[in-house]
Amino acid sequence: MSRRKRSLAVAAVAATAATTALFLQAPHAGAATYAPPPAGGNFDYQIGGPYTPASGVQIVSRDNSVSPAPGVYNICYINAFQTQPEDGVTTTSDGKWAGYLLKINGKNQEDPEWKGEFALDISTAAARNALAAKMDATIDSCAAKGFNAIEPDNYDSYTRFKGLTASEAEAYISLLAQHAHDKGLAIAQKNTVELAADAKSLGLDFAIAEECSAADQGGTDECNEYVNAFGKNVIVIEYTDSGLTAACNEYAGQVSIVERDLNVVPSGQSGYVRKTCSGGSTTPPADTQAPSAPTGLKATTSTSSSISLSWSASTDNVGVSGYDVYRNGQKVGSATGTTYTDSGLTASTTYQYSVKAKDAAGNTSAASNTISQATQSGSTTPPADTQAPSAPTGLKATTSTSSSISLSWTASTDNVGVSGYDVYRNGQKVGSATGTTYTDSGLTASTTYQYSVKAKDAAGNTSAASNTISQATQSGSTGNQGCTATMKQTSTFSGGFNADVVVKNTGSTTTKGWTLTWTWPGGQTISDPWDINFTQSGKSVTATNNSGDAAISAGGSYDAEFEVTGSVPSPFPTVTCTAS
Repeated sequence: MSRRKRSLAVAAVAATAATTALFLQAPHAGAATYAPPPAGGNFDYQIGGPYTPASGVQIVSRDNSVSPAPGVYNICYINAFQTQPEDGVTTTSDGKWAGYLLKINGKNQEDPEWKGEFALDISTAAARNALAAKMDATIDSCAAKGFNAIEPDNYDSYTRFKGLTASEAEAYISLLAQHAHDKGLAIAQKNTVELAADAKSLGLDFAIAEECSAADQGGTDECNEYVNAFGKNVIVIEYTDSGLTAACNEYAGQVSIVERDLNVVPSGQSGYVRKTCSGGSTTPPADTQAPSAPTGLKATTSTSSSISLSWSASTDNVGVSGYDVYRNGQKVGSATGTTYTDSGLTASTTYQYSVKAKDAAGNTSAASNTISQATQSGSTTPPADTQAPSAPTGLKATTSTSSSISLSWTASTDNVGVSGYDVYRNGQKVGSATGTTYTDSGLTASTTYQYSVKAKDAAGNTSAASNTISQATQSGSTGNQGCTATMKQTSTFSGGFNADVVVKNTGSTTTKGWTLTWTWPGGQTISDPWDINFTQSGKSVTATNNSGDAAISAGGSYDAEFEVTGSVPSPFPTVTCTAS
């Protein structure tokens, strides 16, 4: 779906981004070879559906679900910051994005402009790492298909969702940039002109800007902002004749410029528009080549009322748009991927299946192989699950204090589903987690510990251990004996309350810094940390002093205030304080 540009007050957001440099990651050394699109190349925007490019087109952007266009530079479109409507996420249902969605008061957050799209959570380092690891699979698919670059959309989501910031968006996209470069892919900045000045430090290689001409922006030439940041490595997409004229008058021959219809429909469909600075519409030749027939059709599971199928993907000269599934010679459904579940069947009955591939031009392939599969009887007990999950990978320590070590890892997979993870310290189980992060507390200062993690499923199967890491706690004595902290409510507002933590220096010397930890009893989350820095994983919170509030004189105290979303806890949680 087309994503029109959202205009913002540039100066205010850029000022916010400038204060967050410590969250950004440096470009990754030793990455694979990659390059931006040819500067000023003839461009076609095909994210609404693939079709044969017109003669002379050098660059094409397509959705990650289809194949790249042959013989040109291909950009892979990814909705990296929000879900897609077809994912089926609602305010209360997570679908396949469970554990990755931004939640406020327990509700998923829907984009006010694009219904059916929900914000992905980038609000903490742990959330960004987990989401980037999931998104890396899509980037890997783009690379495997032969794309040359990726286009992560909705970089500006932080402007539409409370609880997200520009610095968090930049930290997240830098993770995507690093992985894309490792896979030999360039990466675009999509819109979000207010962050263009930071692009090179984040590893971004070129820009894709919608409606950036002065004709679209009330006299403000945003195209110039992108050119200042990326030079000639800019692709401009306009949706009106006036926008195209304005962009061409200033930048023709320097950057890539195209006008498309707002819904970016494929050539040959009603409403299709494609114009360039040379004038006139460009209509590519009709696609008359059918996809190859699907192969390897098989039944993966069956119940008394359903049969699940899978097959190997077809190929096409432009791109496969989907598959039609046939039961006993009659079409019963369609799929965009290579799996389908046929439901509402009769128990103890045998059915025959075949599959045909289709493309956006309406060409249909020959049928796949035909298989026969029977449903189970109504009283059949499914076989026991005896397959263990895969071992977790990428275990690492994210933070440590004098008494705790925080860990993260990459999720395991399972034939049924991973139910959780067990964490081992020095070979002994010390706790469990449902997600891919864990904080081990109550440790001894200046001590090295070894950690590993095992995944488990609901049937009790346990994976092999992850990689083992060693991590030391920090020193507990740096010229100070410690501190105490107490929390209280100061006021309430609709949907939350304001809280105050009083940190008292119980040592004999001035503190150099302090760290607070506590666990919320319910679904509370810090939404506006006025006087502290914080990270939150589930109900667990770790808060540290701002740079100017580290020093508390012996016997002195400091009040840290912040805003919390959720109900007022009773009683308030106990706060653990560690001073340095």
